[in-house]
Amino acid sequence: MNENRTYQESDPFNGVISRTAIESVPAWPVPKAAPQGAPNILMIILDDLGFAQLGCFGGLGGRIQTPHLDKLATNGLRYTNMHSTALCSPSRSAILTGRNHHSNGVGIIMERATGFPGYNGRIPHECGMLPAVLLENGYNTFCLGKWHLAPDEHTGPTGPFDRWPLGQGFERFYGFTAGETDQWHPDLIEDNRRIELPKDNNYHLTQDLVDHAIEWISLQKAVNEEKPFYMYLSLGAVHSPHHAPKEYIERYKGIFDEGWDIIREQTLARQKELGVVPANTELPPVNLGLRAWYSLSDKEKAVYTRQMEVFAAFLTHTDEQLGRLLSFIEDSGHIDNTLILVVSDNGASAEGGPHGLITEVSYFNGAPETLDEMYEKLDDWGGPTTSPHYATGWAWAGNTPQRWYKGFTHEGGTRVPMIVHWPAGYQTKGEVRSQFHHLVDFTPTVLDLLGLEFPQVLRGYPQRPLEGASFAYTFADGNAPTRSTAQYFEIFGHRGLWYKGWKLVTMHPSNAAVGKIGDIPIELRNGDFDHDVWELYHLDEDFSEAHDVAAQHPERVEELLDMWWSFAGKYNVLPLDDRLIERLIAWRPPVFKEKDVYTYNARVRLGRSTSPNVINRSHNITARVEIPAGGAEGVIVSNGSLDGGYSLFVQDGRLKYVSNYLGREHFVIEADKPLPEGEVIVTMRWEKTGKFAGHVTLFQNKEKVGEGDVPRSNPVAYAATEGLEIGTDSVISTWPGYIAPFAFTGGIVKVVINTQGARYVDPEGEARRASLTQ
Repeated sequence: MNENRTYQESDPFNGVISRTAIESVPAWPVPKAAPQGAPNILMIILDDLGFAQLGCFGGLGGRIQTPHLDKLATNGLRYTNMHSTALCSPSRSAILTGRNHHSNGVGIIMERATGFPGYNGRIPHECGMLPAVLLENGYNTFCLGKWHLAPDEHTGPTGPFDRWPLGQGFERFYGFTAGETDQWHPDLIEDNRRIELPKDNNYHLTQDLVDHAIEWISLQKAVNEEKPFYMYLSLGAVHSPHHAPKEYIERYKGIFDEGWDIIREQTLARQKELGVVPANTELPPVNLGLRAWYSLSDKEKAVYTRQMEVFAAFLTHTDEQLGRLLSFIEDSGHIDNTLILVVSDNGASAEGGPHGLITEVSYFNGAPETLDEMYEKLDDWGGPTTSPHYATGWAWAGNTPQRWYKGFTHEGGTRVPMIVHWPAGYQTKGEVRSQFHHLVDFTPTVLDLLGLEFPQVLRGYPQRPLEGASFAYTFADGNAPTRSTAQYFEIFGHRGLWYKGWKLVTMHPSNAAVGKIGDIPIELRNGDFDHDVWELYHLDEDFSEAHDVAAQHPERVEELLDMWWSFAGKYNVLPLDDRLIERLIAWRPPVFKEKDVYTYNARVRLGRSTSPNVINRSHNITARVEIPAGGAEGVIVSNGSLDGGYSLFVQDGRLKYVSNYLGREHFVIEADKPLPEGEVIVTMRWEKTGKFAGHVTLFQNKEKVGEGDVPRSNPVAYAATEGLEIGTDSVISTWPGYIAPFAFTGGIVKVVINTQGARYVDPEGEARRASLTQ
């Protein structure tokens, strides 16, 4: 009985069991410990960050200030030949699983999934994630920020949750599941449930995520300082909408007035000084569809420079928040044995189009602001009433010296900046590493450093082999030859193959593949892949794809093309698919069943994908509510945001209904008498009178108490992610006449929503929406 025995939970009991406890020897099952000396691991994933936007990678000619990440690079290593899939969901799946994105079923973003193995948006359980492996090997595992790896139709309040973070090996999650969110008013999720926005007038999501990171590490180390953590900090920054505090924006006033042409040239010179590009690097020809800065009007220049000032402020603010986290880790004594990996998921985004956007929802509702309207709102840009994105020219500058942008398989889409910092793991610092690697190599690298193998069976599922390779060998030896030999690329029908320093690549011009990148004067070839023009670059000698040598090496083109098709067959890339609208409206196994009558017996918050669609159709909302003595106020039903939607609420004792058209017009219908106390049945009846127009009638206990016309309403969507709410308007007010969440202070017994006629779908509008939320 005096023996202290333990055994690993997966092993047989090693004590002794006899007739009585006195005659027996106990033993305790314990979880497997982490390998001796195992480091903490912090992966920081920045979103839509171009190769040239961090200060230590050029900072747009030294203009953008990122001192904390620059310091990390000075004391660590910079990688100049790291590659991504060129798009967010696919890249994140590669990072976390160590398999190629098509092997993961994530050949495209989750919202465009189709019923083919490489594109169904359901990461196979046989492609288990790194956190699940580390959890079984003595780590605590934390996920913060953007997920975007669960099927879109699975992101409602009932899941399924098996492909949410907690279903993939993370112990805690705080962030958002969609491709983007408002930084001022995010649609927040903690673990597996939506939560209310913290009440903070100075709230910003990046600051909140870093606060949680510090809190979680602090708690973990307070309980077990020796136990390592794995933290996947996947920021919404610097994806659109570009949001930054006013004081940060003002720091950059006038800094970008020289325009993208000159700044791109200055950036390349700065990159050569920093040693992050070879000295012989040239700028390739200007991307199609871009206008020269000198040709712009003064008003255009004013709008476009403001866009870049806001983006730079967003990045600097992000750097400052990360600086707080890094300082905390250093002050707590854990910086030396914390492996920090900083990387972007793809190149800079051109999805703002040739003029940029101040309100994304207006764009995918088919009514973007004009240049004059954007000019009038320059002072608001980046603030809580905007959801902005910059013009294509700034993405071009942000990817210096590469061709093209996010969503393309040229280097502008795939080559991403990376920083590695781990003082306990290597002696060198401040150096540049140029070996070719890919995000699919992250998981193999971590396991290599820990001396672990990916298990053959994980959580009961037999595992597929890893498809990446460790880059740990580069930590100590900058001159070591690249161990990778080949890597394929495919996104939107754009294709490419890197092989031993050469790259074969083609841009496939179709509606789905081109996206919103400007006024591109090229002929679209929807469904025709046989006539794509293949380019060949010797990247070992031509860093920026400046010189297409396909005509000089036709035999190499054929060799690499055959190799690409071989990889396509091996990794589930086929069938090639450049459909746009069809992919967005394709049938998928439903989790949320659409119907004519929806009944809610409690307060709920739903996402967009699980909310009743009442756009452009007659419908009724009937609520049985209880009005206490002295009256009540607040929202009974809402769906929307500041950029559009509707709300049925009580204010000043009266029932009101507001329909918000793109944040530009608010049509308010008010009851002509107050609500009585006690149980009341209130009804809003919307009778369609035209396309996206209706006549609204309000009833109290079947008595008509108000009516009015709504001549315009949003034709595609009310918000990027927000959906129906019963009892609140919690994320951001649909009407500026009240302050979110404006919770109903009475009782809600039941709410019934009746819809009439077929659900309205605008395929082109949905395509615009998807193009901005990936």
